Amino acid sequence: MKFNEIIENGKQKLKSLGIVESTSVIQDGQNVHPSLPGLGWSGNGETYRNTRRMLDNYFIKHRMIADHFTPNTVVTLFEKRIKTPILAAPMSGIKTNLRGQINETEFMKSVLTGCEIAGSIGSCGDSYDTSDGYLASDIMRDISGIAVIKPRSLEEIEIRIAMLAQTNVVAIGIDLDGVTGLMLEEGKVSKKNAADLRHLRTLFQGPMFLKGILSVEDALTAYELGFNGISVSAHGSRSIDRAPAPVYMLPEIAKAVKGKMTILADGGIRDGFDAFVYLALGADAVMVGRTVLYGAVAAGTEGVSTVINKLTADLSRAMLVANCHDVASINDSFIQKYE
Repeated sequence: MKFNEIIENGKQKLKSLGIVESTSVIQDGQNVHPSLPGLGWSGNGETYRNTRRMLDNYFIKHRMIADHFTPNTVVTLFEKRIKTPILAAPMSGIKTNLRGQINETEFMKSVLTGCEIAGSIGSCGDSYDTSDGYLASDIMRDISGIAVIKPRSLEEIEIRIAMLAQTNVVAIGIDLDGVTGLMLEEGKVSKKNAADLRHLRTLFQGPMFLKGILSVEDALTAYELGFNGISVSAHGSRSIDRAPAPVYMLPEIAKAVKGKMTILADGGIRDGFDAFVYLALGADAVMVGRTVLYGAVAAGTEGVSTVINKLTADLSRAMLVANCHDVASINDSFIQKYE
């Protein structure tokens, strides 16, 4: 299947279960609204809408009079050389959020393998569904990827890090903004202070990053604590409503820590042109959630690799038109806001 077919197929499969991302869809004569669990957003969706609105307010400047070239999308991320700065975001809770449409293990393997085929890096998330059985460590014995752990008790995080240290994990992230939902209500997650994080950083010799960073203060603290990177993320607009849009906070955060640590970012990315905007605003790589999810639901490994390849092709076209020869040369001089 081609990209558009894959996305539509994935959406239709989920729509049949009443799982949608858009504001409302007619399903058998009924209005189907985004929800949590599902693909919806927190509260009234202000963060979700503001993120998309801010992305849409940027355009890519054109520089057409120049020598022709083939853009180079290769980057080195967490000591790993990959073909594209477009990665799969960490996703989990598939049983709960997708109502059994796809098995969690099958989903994670599809994401990791599909990304590997496309020359990218996939990620495994952590959720309520994986509280009793941690899947990422088993899966990553055979396939490399990024693992992100919920802010569980220190003891539980320590166990997960020890398990992952025996695998092909590329980097380990701590999902700081995962203090929400049923896991928070049942006391399974909690905020972590600097002493907690400093301790956790000593447990793994490879790259580690903190996810859910939306302030310069937290970014600088992450750097001071010895983390290799941060993820500027609002948890797919699923944590709390009225969180700042990542695309809004990214330039300020990048100004403070760009070049000192790896900056990942996510939020509302649907194509490689969105990815270009994030890279121009200071991200070193971007993470894509729902679009990759549709690929996995529609066609498994092939669906995921098709999505990553298509978004990378978009990014390459944007680089060509903007006259950016490589990813490192992309900066905010190549984008502009509409008045």
